[in-house]
Formats: sequence, C-alpha cells, structure tokens
Amino acid sequence: MSGADARSFLQGQLSADIDALTPAHAMLASCNSPQGRVQAVLWLVERADGIGLILPASLTERIAARLRKYVLRSKVQISDSPAATDLVEPPAYRERDWRLAGIRAGLPQVYPETYETFVAQMLNLDLLGGVAFEKGCYTGQEIIARTHFRGAIKRRMFRFECASAPPPPGTRVLVGEQHAGEVVDAAATDAGCELLAVVSLAQQDAELELESSRGARIQKLPLPYSL
Repeated sequence: MSGADARSFLQGQLSADIDALTPAHAMLASCNSPQGRVQAVLWLVERADGIGLILPASLTERIAARLRKYVLRSKVQISDSPAATDLVEPPAYRERDWRLAGIRAGLPQVYPETYETFVAQMLNLDLLGGVAFEKGCYTGQEIIARTHFRGAIKRRMFRFECASAPPPPGTRVLVGEQHAGEVVDAAATDAGCELLAVVSLAQQDAELELESSRGARIQKLPLPYSL
C-alpha cells in the first residue's frame, strides 16, 4: 500500500496502532467487519515505498477489495498483484516447518473458511499486541472495545496436539456431540498434528475431539504466553 494517506487510512481500518509502525519491527493487526468479526490477520511491514501487508494468498484479493471500498478520497493505492506485493503470502504458509512454528508460537491466522468467524480476543490478538484499545475509531472497534471493557470474552484460542492428519481451518471441535469450538490452523508433525483452536473457556479441559477425526482426542499444550 502506498500514497500520502496510507498510514492514516490503515489507522482507521486495522486494530493495531499504525502510528507506532517503524521499519525495525513488523506489526500484528486484524482487519475486521463493522460487526467486529476478524476478516484477516495481518503482519504490517514499513517499506521505503509504503506499507506491505502480509496475509495468506487465499485472502489477498478479498482483503484488497474490502479495503478499496473505504478509500473514498484518500490518497492511497492498493495492489494485490504479485509484482507490487502490497498484500503477499508469507513463507509461513508455503512451508510446513514455518507454519508449525507459528502454531507453536500461538500466532493465529484467518483463512476463507474462517472469514468473520472470530472476534479479535478469541484469537488472542489482544494478548499478542494486535489490538490497541487506546487508539481512535476503526472498522469494528466498537464491538472489540465493548468485549474488552465488559470482560465478555467466553472463548479463547488454545494449542493442541492430535494423532490425526491436520484438520482444515473451521473444523468443529466437539465434546461428545456438543459444539465446543473451531480449528484456527493446523500443521502436520511426526506424531500427527498440532493445531490452534478457539474453544469455550468452560470446556477447555473437557474430552475434546475433532469432528473430522472422531475418536482421536485432542490434548491441550501450553502456549508461550499467558491467557
């Protein structure tokens, strides 16, 4: 993304404080619907020619189109072409080891299957510095802020392992026949897979299994940060 208004435009669209973005560090943020549902998890990188947004290739066209709807008279240019690489797929989503490293770091992602499924806090974005509650208004801010200040979050993202093939994003997590949550991301391991899933806080320690692999329990693993 480039143009004189790129930074101020993103400040009004994403959950992080874009004013704090520097060339030294990538910044985590979410792009949300007006109802506060996460449409994409992004990493922002400041470049000499503008700001790069890193997200899965399966969402680049959709997010570029969504952002363009809000440009109006802002001096902003948005491109999702491979040559411009304003919105690009990171290596973490082309190589298994990188994807697994992201899961072990407790870093969420959104794919077409989970578009607008979660609010930011369900994905632990507030714990990872991806939400700035002190900044001004942005799309979806009212719902995200209300959830935060009222302490109304009832579901969080946890890390699990399972002796099965990696389930697709959005696969339901069950307690018996009861719906307890959804898979966020998964990657293969020598023993099966590791995954991140948003699960009801009340059911996090129950006997959980994947709808795609009935009978194979998922076991909770620690995250590298506190919930």
